[in-house]
Amino acid sequence: MIRVSEPLLQGNEKKYLAEAIDAGEVSSGGSFVRRFEEAFAKWSGNDYAVAVSSGTAALEVAARSLTMTTITIPAGTIISCFIAATRAGVAVSLHDNITWKKDGAVMRCHLFGCFDRSHGKFILDDLSQYWKPIRVKDAGCYSLYANKLITSGEGGVVVTNNKDVYERAKSYRDLCHSKERFVHYELGYNFRMSNLQAAVALAQLEQIEKFIEIKRRNRDLYIKYLPASVEALFMVDVPWMYLVQTKRPAGEIVSLLKADGIECRRFFYPLHRQPCIDFPGEYPIADELWNYAFYMPSGLTLTEAEIINVCEALRKIL
Repeated sequence: MIRVSEPLLQGNEKKYLAEAIDAGEVSSGGSFVRRFEEAFAKWSGNDYAVAVSSGTAALEVAARSLTMTTITIPAGTIISCFIAATRAGVAVSLHDNITWKKDGAVMRCHLFGCFDRSHGKFILDDLSQYWKPIRVKDAGCYSLYANKLITSGEGGVVVTNNKDVYERAKSYRDLCHSKERFVHYELGYNFRMSNLQAAVALAQLEQIEKFIEIKRRNRDLYIKYLPASVEALFMVDVPWMYLVQTKRPAGEIVSLLKADGIECRRFFYPLHRQPCIDFPGEYPIADELWNYAFYMPSGLTLTEAEIINVCEALRKIL
């Protein structure tokens, strides 16, 4: 099976994990958390970074720290965006997957490496699929899930240049402890990143430029070998996954490729169609992406021979 994504763990991951274990620093109080936060803030071009337990947690921490009451998010994105905002007490409205301007708050989801230029009073950037350094306006959130450019298995990061947002984010991820420990004037959550996660994350961050070059190389190889009838939606500087669209239903193609030993994924199921969410309205772009777009194997271990295999299998199906 050619997997849709596999991480590359060939740097200092084992060394840093051993250091953390030997020092007895496995919880969130270990030194690797601070080292990773400082290194990530520097790489991303922002003043502050707060490491948390997942990308979804990062979105919730950021939404809560920005003290917004409403936010607009695209209909065609992962449900984590809706869940995080809702748990933070923020009312959510949807827009179709186009550039959006709003007086209130906007969550810009930079899907598959494509920069979203939407604008609002508050801007919360979901950067989990966008891996070029960007100095955020209000706050930005990264995921360190296993299929992201760098990974700690699970994990996330909030970046900001606002000291007050930074302090609120640190408090919210740590149960909102007051100066008197175990006395709480607000409700927070345990969204802390462990020192073991941070050790892996730091080792991965040290290799990020190498990973970017791999993503670019594989982007160019896919463009070289893809059938002419396939529309490439990954012509960006740093692709996350190699998203394509055809005139044939994506569900059929993904099933046929799986039978041929190739693992792919469809685009995100639109939020307005989720059984657990009641969102009236029509969002045709989000619907079209779900119906006809899917992403091909995109991991860092992918070889040219495997890319040729994927493209040839796709050519036979089409």
